[in-house]
Amino acid sequence: MSCKGSLEKPVFFEPNRVWRCYLGGKLLDKFTRNGDGADNHFPEDWLASTTIAQNGPNQQGPNEGLSKVKLPDGSTGPYFRDILSQSPKEALGIESFSENDGIGVLCKFLDSAIRLPIQCHHDIAFARKYFNSEHGKSEAWFILNTRIVDGHEPYILMGFKEGVKPEEFKKAVIHQDIAFMEQCLHRVKVSPGEMYFIPGRMPHAIGPGVFLLEVQEPTDWVIQPEEFIGDTQLTYSDMWGPLKPEIGLECFDYTGRDTKENILKRITLVPDNVQKLGGGVIEQAIDARITPCFRVDRLTINKEVKVEYNAPWYIAIAVKGNCAIESKSGTDYVREGEYFFVSNKLSELKFKAEGGIAQLYLISRGL
Repeated sequence: MSCKGSLEKPVFFEPNRVWRCYLGGKLLDKFTRNGDGADNHFPEDWLASTTIAQNGPNQQGPNEGLSKVKLPDGSTGPYFRDILSQSPKEALGIESFSENDGIGVLCKFLDSAIRLPIQCHHDIAFARKYFNSEHGKSEAWFILNTRIVDGHEPYILMGFKEGVKPEEFKKAVIHQDIAFMEQCLHRVKVSPGEMYFIPGRMPHAIGPGVFLLEVQEPTDWVIQPEEFIGDTQLTYSDMWGPLKPEIGLECFDYTGRDTKENILKRITLVPDNVQKLGGGVIEQAIDARITPCFRVDRLTINKEVKVEYNAPWYIAIAVKGNCAIESKSGTDYVREGEYFFVSNKLSELKFKAEGGIAQLYLISRGL
């Protein structure tokens, strides 16, 4: 495979399902046309990923999490990371590629059939101190679909309530008083189309029946101090990673306790800076005002639009409808649930909606 030649057109990918401690995936299967759908321990698809999953004894191989490209003839190509390493200037507009740094962002489809563990992720300062990493794990959720599971409306848990005492939360963790831990967080019903930004160290959990696109900093570390998720018992590594429990519990931000209304004001995303493109629009969902770590725009196509994106590269993820993509190398087609990488060699693409409105999220590293 000619790496440089492949970068002169959109790069597509093979499915990249990753093992997780929780069950899900039915809506993801349907979204990607993978049969009737079933819930299992592979509820996530990591998109154009250069990040290795951290699954401890459940690791599905040394390279789990890394994406492989799909060649034009439909066969499986090399790891995406290898292409970037061989051609960093053409792919990313940089002189050299670091496997530890990757592309600086991780995108996932995530579909939950049960509530995920109450958890938090590190910020950059915590990562430097305890993980020897320059990446925190701020993340954004774009709700794509929902379902009712065992009579439960889809929801998320988000942020500590007013009056929560750190010592009481830590005591509940020690005694595994899950009901008390849940009561410490705000419960928020969610619907398709909603968007949220979760900064590092904010406590949260995704409830059952939520299918979303997640965009985050490129790391898989998590503090999730519940011993069980459904019928699955978590290992020490699943709960705490390389940390001692007393250090892991300090990752939770106890200073951000607030009302539900104020928490929602802080985390709810409202696209702005709408740019009309003739046959469509592009809106900013996340820019440097929200985080310097990654950028997310939403492209809606009614007919045909020409996109000259102000970034050296980006990942385009089709979340609604189908469209044709015209480049100097020819025409490709993307269906709902598919995604592709646009390299530094492609300064302009033309998108044409096929059979109705098409919508894509465009994701890049922060500027």
